Amino acid sequence: MVLCPFCGAEEIDGADVCQQCQQPLDDLTDPQPSTDLERFLVRDKVYMLEPRKPVTVAAHTPVANVLRTLYDRRLGCVMVLEDEELVGIFSERDALLRLNTDYAALRHRPIAEFMTPSPETVESDASIAFALHKMDVGGYRHLPVTADGKLVGLISIRDIFRYITDRLPGVQQPPAAAGQGP
Repeated sequence: MVLCPFCGAEEIDGADVCQQCQQPLDDLTDPQPSTDLERFLVRDKVYMLEPRKPVTVAAHTPVANVLRTLYDRRLGCVMVLEDEELVGIFSERDALLRLNTDYAALRHRPIAEFMTPSPETVESDASIAFALHKMDVGGYRHLPVTADGKLVGLISIRDIFRYITDRLPGVQQPPAAAGQGP
């Protein structure tokens, strides 16, 4: 058995493509991790980021209700479900680009008309490097996390940023919050 360098899945020796992530395995002479941080990113799994429970809405939920949820709960996105299956994601970016100044005319329309359909997901046991790669290639700030095909969490680029800065030598921890000092 050989481990896929992209997602960490076990593959049969000689396999041309990883069955988990579909990355080519025919050229395993790709550069190997050379720093501790690179090794951590390849070794550590998405579940170690402690994905938060996603806020979900039904596909028929009116745009106005979803925007209120994003605002009130200070969220960057919500997961859109239909019959308990993930069918889309609606983010701040979607709101700005797809609703724009037509909000008054669109506020009662279902969120399904404005969401990003069939969002990319990442399995909770995939490597953090694989999740970061998906986010980079797709230009995503948020990535739904699944386990056995079911939605179980959500990670953001901020979660990965925190993970990386926690492991960089010499990065100072932020000072105590105002009002908690001497």
